[in-house]
Amino acid sequence: MIEKPKEHETDRAGKRLLREVLEPLGWVVNNVEEDYGIDSYVQVFDGKSPSGAWFHVQLKSSASSEYSADRSFVSQNLSIDHARHYALEMREPVLLIHADVTAKVVYWYAPQLDVQLVGVLGKTGAKFITMRIPARLQLPQTAPDLLSNLDKIYLVLASRELTTAPNQTFAESLKHFPNQEALHQAFQEINDTLKLHKIVELYLQRRLDEARPRAEALWADPDSSIEVKFWARVQLEGIDFSQTVHEGKPQSELAKVALKHAKALQQLAASGPKYLKFYSLIARHAAELEILTYENSVLFMLLRQHLEKGGDPMMTLGISARRSALTKRIVFKYNRCLRLARYAANYSDRWMLGRSLTKIVNAVGRYLITLEAEKNIEAERAFAHSALQVCKVAAWICQETGDAEGAVLAILSAMLTTHSTDSEAYRWATGLAHRLSDPKIRADAMRMIERAEQRWKGNPVEGDYQGDPPWQIYQNIASALGIDISDENNPLVRGLKIAAKDNSPERVLSRCEHIVESQGATGPIARTIQQLFNTSMASSKVIHCSIHNFHVEGKELDAAYAQFKMRHCDSCSDQKPRPDGWRYTEQERRVLQARHRDLVARLVGTPNGFRYTSED
Repeated sequence: MIEKPKEHETDRAGKRLLREVLEPLGWVVNNVEEDYGIDSYVQVFDGKSPSGAWFHVQLKSSASSEYSADRSFVSQNLSIDHARHYALEMREPVLLIHADVTAKVVYWYAPQLDVQLVGVLGKTGAKFITMRIPARLQLPQTAPDLLSNLDKIYLVLASRELTTAPNQTFAESLKHFPNQEALHQAFQEINDTLKLHKIVELYLQRRLDEARPRAEALWADPDSSIEVKFWARVQLEGIDFSQTVHEGKPQSELAKVALKHAKALQQLAASGPKYLKFYSLIARHAAELEILTYENSVLFMLLRQHLEKGGDPMMTLGISARRSALTKRIVFKYNRCLRLARYAANYSDRWMLGRSLTKIVNAVGRYLITLEAEKNIEAERAFAHSALQVCKVAAWICQETGDAEGAVLAILSAMLTTHSTDSEAYRWATGLAHRLSDPKIRADAMRMIERAEQRWKGNPVEGDYQGDPPWQIYQNIASALGIDISDENNPLVRGLKIAAKDNSPERVLSRCEHIVESQGATGPIARTIQQLFNTSMASSKVIHCSIHNFHVEGKELDAAYAQFKMRHCDSCSDQKPRPDGWRYTEQERRVLQARHRDLVARLVGTPNGFRYTSED
């Protein structure tokens, strides 16, 4: 009688257990045949749709797992060759998963993120190595942590590629080509028209309503040359960018503006000179990269909103899955932009490509901010160093052809790759600015560098758009969730505006130490906002007096306080304004909430004052 080997039964049990753990999350486990050390790969779904995130799995199943004495970790032996393959050689994410088929527990481990393992692999001569998988990394409980680590794996792989790429030879490979100045001059003679000069003049004076129709007329004129139309479209992009910023639209709209104009340039250049085709190709890929980095930034804000305030676990999982897929797409798109930059460096008609290369750096600048906020320092440094190389190439091309203003754009882009005066980017930018021969352009460059320094310090800069941060955050998140924020008739949009405006009750609480604020009625719209944005500030507000037992409720904070003030405060002799400089911090919020919890609960009948109602 033929008997099945025991290890085969254990392996099958482990595979069943893995599916039982992951499939309720909506994830799909696909078996892999004849792959070196890989048993399956897992597709991560966001609801019913594939998120684009996935990872390889090396599954180790055991009927007698080896736990530490305190059961804080489980040991798993691997050959050095397999460990090296997983940790160092694979260019795609892989997780080592241990299935304890006896206890029916599944643990996961990310060898590509284990810095200590990487160090050991470079020194040991042993044939096997023992992995210690933390017992806390159990599935499905830590699925959000797994996705967060998947995101980090993509970044580690990107960092390895960026830091090992020959960036120094990238800049050193630049070659001078003859007739660059002649080409540049010919183009300038074609485009040096009074109309274009007037458009630029109006744009610099911020007379956008006058500049726009002039640029649109040039773009639509059938007798205008392709070059004139090209620069007219570039000016239209600048006009749209400025208006989008100063109208307070979601920041994600800026990338959409860039992509719209890049597509228009590509269509125009299809029958034009090759250098215009190349410029528009770089501009389009940079705009697509920027859209990805903005979406990633917004999802990061939304994820932090849910994690910090105990949001919906399944929504948190979905956001994490989307971010992991985005990281992969960002890395792919940025590497494609780098290939275009390397090609541009040695392109014979490169004279006007310097300005287009700065668009790549501007696009990745948003990603650097997110990486810093997440404390992904290694990845941030790798991307920043790579982006600085692109800035240097852009500046070199601009200087070669006498485009001093283009060199200033490269300087400004370099300032996006750093936030310190003690950095290579800062020293390079200031050094280049000092070497600019035109006194006016040199002064403008130094002034822009000084403005960047002020932004690093958190100081307001004259001329910068000073928007409403809470509303901008909600706008961006709404955009990522597919909510049309421009629809003023949408009750959800009106509720969001209330939530943003009432994000902090500081302006009311500062009036008197006896004033207490709490949330009141929470209707269907407010509950939807609470679920999606994890904020309760769309509910009605109740203003209380802690010593006189006065209470007034209103749909918005200011309306409630206006009624409260008129009925009680104006005739109260016990008013006691808070000290100058008082701020409603998170710590202060907790103190006030604990101090007045009984007052609010006694009035409303619920622990925190929330009342769920059928109407808003």
